Amino acid sequence: MKNIKTNLKLIKSYIECGDIKTFSFEPNNLSWQPGQYQAYRLIQAGMDEKDNLRYFTIASAPSEKRIDISTRMTASAFKNTLDILETGDTIEASNLGGDFLWDKDVKEPIILIAAGVGVTPYRSMLIERLKNNQKINAQLIYFNRNSEIAFLDTFTTISKLHPEFNFMPIVGEHVSSERILELAPQAKEGTVYLSGPEAMVEKIGKEFKEININIKQDWFPGYTNDNF
Repeated sequence: MKNIKTNLKLIKSYIECGDIKTFSFEPNNLSWQPGQYQAYRLIQAGMDEKDNLRYFTIASAPSEKRIDISTRMTASAFKNTLDILETGDTIEASNLGGDFLWDKDVKEPIILIAAGVGVTPYRSMLIERLKNNQKINAQLIYFNRNSEIAFLDTFTTISKLHPEFNFMPIVGEHVSSERILELAPQAKEGTVYLSGPEAMVEKIGKEFKEININIKQDWFPGYTNDNF
């Protein structure tokens, strides 16, 4: 983890879909790998870290030359403050890190599991592979509570450009290890990436480890099966 602090200027913000909003910032010479996260501080949200500090996985690809935060908006002090930032306002970024990465030249099947806003690291990974003309031999199973699906057009377009990429949006279903294996039986011979609410990622990760399925995990604290 790189504990380098820097201020990022807001370029723009917009509604992604439903209550998910994207905030795009100038990267200010930061470099990152798709799937990594960092800490963001808005001191004006309050003096306590529970109010002014959040971790977000970067939703944009390095080749896009901007840093995107895509998050489900709530009434928290942090997100209320984030929501009123204007173009040119800054946010403090630090602690860039994480190993939730697409391994180079992997031959085994890749299964990407997302629950709601947990899909952000996959947007970064897939856009970067598209930009670099790399194969996208993967299946993305994207669980959503309703039909407001973030990045739907992006993933659909990638699936058309790369027939080897299987995009499978799922609406209104419970996320479980049994359902994942039903939709992606090849998971037993590959690597499963799990990204979403902390409790879900922990539970499914534990169950997959018990049957010797290789996994990678990205946890989204503060989300549950009811609000992801």
